[in-house]
Amino acid sequence: MTFFRNQSLLSPDYHRTIRPTRLGMHFLFVTAFAMLGGALRGFNLLLVIAGLLTGAMLMQWRWARGNLMALSFSRRLPKDLFAGDRFEVQYEIENKSRWMTLWLLRLEDKLITVGNAKGSQATNAVRVVMPKIGPSMSVVERSPLKISRRGEMTFGPATIASSFPFDLLTSRVESCPEETLWVYPKLLNLNKGWQRFLFARHGGMTAASNRSGRSEGEFFGLRPYQTGDAVQRIHWRTSARLDEPVVTQYEQTKRYSLCFLVDGFLCDESSDHDVELAISLVATMIKEMSRLRHSRLVLGTAGKTGRGAVASGGAVRFREAMQLLARLQVSDSPDFITALDQLKEKAGPARDLVVVSPRSMADALEQVTEETRQWLRPWLRRRTFRWIDVSSEKERTWF
Repeated sequence: MTFFRNQSLLSPDYHRTIRPTRLGMHFLFVTAFAMLGGALRGFNLLLVIAGLLTGAMLMQWRWARGNLMALSFSRRLPKDLFAGDRFEVQYEIENKSRWMTLWLLRLEDKLITVGNAKGSQATNAVRVVMPKIGPSMSVVERSPLKISRRGEMTFGPATIASSFPFDLLTSRVESCPEETLWVYPKLLNLNKGWQRFLFARHGGMTAASNRSGRSEGEFFGLRPYQTGDAVQRIHWRTSARLDEPVVTQYEQTKRYSLCFLVDGFLCDESSDHDVELAISLVATMIKEMSRLRHSRLVLGTAGKTGRGAVASGGAVRFREAMQLLARLQVSDSPDFITALDQLKEKAGPARDLVVVSPRSMADALEQVTEETRQWLRPWLRRRTFRWIDVSSEKERTWF
């Protein structure tokens, strides 16, 4: 099920205008010429023509004013959106008039996409045409879109215009507020058993997962009592009915306690494929692990600025972590100090650390400062450290 958030476009800041079209300007020129020529020369026929043209312009103005007063519309965007996924922007247009039908409405919504890899920006427009909306009716129009890269999308201002019936005047309703939608990183397909690769000993990484006990597991079933079973696990009511001891079984699920650190390293002349792959890998692993209850995940991003956030514990924190990855701005000198400081503040130094990077650990340690090496030394000393180089073919075998 897809959940939406609703943002009304007709706030107190909306703007209504009526402007003549190019045909309307020609129409006004001919009207003025006929009126002036008839008055100077005394040609009644020109005056009659001028009166007819003026009547048509007044009729168009009255219709355009009615369109402005009757229109109301809103936009609905998805709450969660990952790069590469198709989605729909829904527009609900309402005709509040009890007697007038609205014809040939044109909706245009400005769309600005900002990519965070190399600061690219693109401006587009979402266009929807509605042939007819009856009195006291509303229609929902859907515009399918697909965004291939993570980043920020800004919708608005949106306008609805109509030139019906004579195309002499254009009535336009414009909304002033804008709405931002964050596009999360693209999700990857992880191979079966990817956890074994993640927790494999590499540079001293220890297994950071454990199993939940009875109080944390879900009820699985009953089985006969065996020697060594705890008395507290005996299901007394079923045991009395069967006249033999029966104990309860609970499904033991894995839980994770990890810190993820994304190395947003990118040289000016290099391709951003590897760094985007690293960001997508972290987003995919957090999404998979956050489904398990009682997992404790903390995310840090090292780019132009270092940031950190708790990535588990509910939908709100998961969205905060995904937005952190969507906002990550890559750099040739990532801010590891601030990111590691945020990780220790939110998770503590005893938690295992997984660094996902577009470069090898040796190359990274050669380029970072001595202060950064001092921050990483506690994890290296405790052998609770894992470095994943997505540019290595060996590391790509599990995703």
